Parts: sequence; C-alpha cells; structure tokens
Amino acid sequence: MKRYLLAVLAPLALGACSTELDYAIDSPWASGRELPPLGGGRIVVTNSLDDTVSLLDLDSMGSREWGELARVPVGLNPVELEGPHHAAFSPNGDYYYVGLSYYVPGGGSGPHGNHGSGTADGYALKLDAKDNRLVGSVRVDRNPGDLILSADGRTLYQTHFDLLKITDAAKNGITDERKMDARLAILDAESMTRKAMVSVCPAPHAVRLSPDEKRAYVACISDEVTVVQLDTPTPTVVARVKMSNPGTALVPKHEPYALTLSPTDGSLWVSSLKSRTVHYLDPQTLTVVPERAIYGLRGAPMFGAVSADGKTLYMPYQAVDAVAVVDTATSTVKGEIHLSTVGCLNVHQVELTPEGQHALAVCEGDHQGPGTLHVLDLRAGTVGEVVKTVQVGIYPDSVGILRRKP
Repeated sequence: MKRYLLAVLAPLALGACSTELDYAIDSPWASGRELPPLGGGRIVVTNSLDDTVSLLDLDSMGSREWGELARVPVGLNPVELEGPHHAAFSPNGDYYYVGLSYYVPGGGSGPHGNHGSGTADGYALKLDAKDNRLVGSVRVDRNPGDLILSADGRTLYQTHFDLLKITDAAKNGITDERKMDARLAILDAESMTRKAMVSVCPAPHAVRLSPDEKRAYVACISDEVTVVQLDTPTPTVVARVKMSNPGTALVPKHEPYALTLSPTDGSLWVSSLKSRTVHYLDPQTLTVVPERAIYGLRGAPMFGAVSADGKTLYMPYQAVDAVAVVDTATSTVKGEIHLSTVGCLNVHQVELTPEGQHALAVCEGDHQGPGTLHVLDLRAGTVGEVVKTVQVGIYPDSVGILRRKP
C-alpha cells in the first residue's frame, strides 16, 4: 500500500511548485526520560540498522552488571529505516550529533539502498544529551558518511560517501573524477545550518581535523586523501594526496575509507579496504611515506586510535577481527588483541577511554542480529585483553564518548 501511495503522489509532487520534498516529521519521537547525570562520560554507539543509539555509563564500566543504560530511537520518521551513521559530541557534554545516511544495508535500491547508494538527501541531527530529544536538524547531500565536531563545539563536518555518483559516471562513460566529486558539509552546530559545501573527491568517507584545526583531511575511495584548508575566507581544497601506486575512482587499488590521527604530531594513518594497507601520511610534506605503512594485515583495517603520547596505534581490522597494536615510530605490529573469540564479528572502530587505560571496540555483527561492544584492558598482558562484552543494536558502526571538557 505504501508503495502504491508513493507512486500516486510522486507525479503530483513533481507537478507542484515546490522544488524539493522534505520528509521530516516535526516531532518524530516523544521526549525520552532523563538519564542519570553525565558524570565522567557516556558511551554512545550508533546502531545503523535499527535506528537507535545505545548509551552506556562510563563511570560504572568496571561494575559486574554493567551494560546498556538505554537504547533510544533516533531519526525523523518513526516508520522508516534511516540509517543513523556515526556521531559527534559537544565538548560541554550537553548535545550529541548523529548523521542520517538513508542507506540501509539490505534495504534494496532507492532512498533506502545499500551503503553509499541511497538516492535521498541525508541529515545531521542535534540531540539533547539529557533526554535524547531532537533539538535541531539540517539537510545535507545524499549518503552522509563520517561526522566530527570542532574542539570548540561550534562547527560540524560531514562527508558524503556517494558511490552512486561514481556508478552513474561509469554508466555514462564519464572518466573525469571532478564530475564524481561529493561534498564536505561544513555546518553551524548551534543553529544547525549550512556554512559551506565543499566539493572534495569521489566517495569521501572519513574526515579528521589537524590538531590546530586549520585543515580537514578526507579519505576518498579514489585512492587519495583530500586536504581542505579551513583558515581561509572560503574553505578550499589545497591538495589531493595519492596513495602509493594508485588506481582511479572507477578502478581503485586501495579504497581509503577510515582515518586515524595522532594527537601529538598530526600524523595520519589511512586505512584502505581493498589493499588492506594502512598508509602513513606526513602532515608536514603532505606526502605518503611507503616505508611507514603497515602491510600484511589479514583483513580490512578500519577506524583506529592513537595513544595520548603518540607512541601506540590501535588498529582494528576485519576478517579475523583483531586489533593490531602498532609502534608508531617503526610501524611495527607488536601484537594483536583477538576479538572473534569473544563474539566480535566485523570490528568497525576502536575508541580510547579518557584515562587511556582501556579501549572500546564496536563490532557490526552479521547485520541481522545484535552487534557487540567490547572493553579492552590495555594494561593486561603484553598488549591487552578483552574484559567485557555487551550486546548493542543491529549493525553498530561507531562508538564515542560524550563528556564535558576537562
């Protein structure tokens, strides 16, 4: 019945004066209950296939009964799967932000298609951390990917993993990659309005800011990292740094997808899905240094984390579902923390806790049943071990910590 109504209404909509449709509902969800005080922090996991976020208390992580504090719905339309994808967090702990991707794995074609193939514009949502109430939203381009917030909490950066642009170009015999470029959305986090939309590259996914926040680095499926200069009157692309022996957007050899930034010197580790290589990008020369790459991982590397002293990289990778513990000075893998033995399937991201003694690893699962969140004690053994496992929602794809600025 729903498809029939849409088929009837579509011609009417096209014949009307309005140039675009807005599917948002003013009050999609009733206000949630207030949660306990934030304390030391709240762990937030986005569950992309059941339109929820899982919330866990950081302070009580060591308790025996530790688990989900709440699992709350997010989105603009309660009857549609909207694919919440990645989250960003206010430095004051009062708000968090979630992207609506409108690509849902297994959802078929159309607005709710597979990863990167959705045809409906996405959104960035702003939610009140006290009761998870929606307080603002802004419409962006289709297939939103990664989402991060500036240190002062004023500016959101959101990529668009628009694979559809590439496939459409291929169908039409287009080889000019600039015609395949998707945009980086730069958003005012207070008013939830667009500040700028910058064309960056084909299918950009991960975005990270340099420590001084004068640059944004964007991972692109076209075997490159695009560098956007932010401290200019108009944000401008200043470089597209190619990986070693690169392919093209139509035939990539590496497929950069995730980025991990060192908090000490701004070094960038580029995780590539196809080549299973973690490339090293020097922030001073804006070049890839092959000698410092991490080769030989047995699966696709994802979103990692670097210790506060910059000496250790924790890089999760799929297929065998483990976390490689890497000496950043030599790019040597010192050991691995195995997750598959404790129920992890398709590890997606590792996030360090504020004290740096634990890590949180989120695993997608089989995209049909619950995913998992694992607590890694980095002090245990040679490289660390898993000490807790919690089931979360379906297809979790990010984990982060909402906390107040120290």
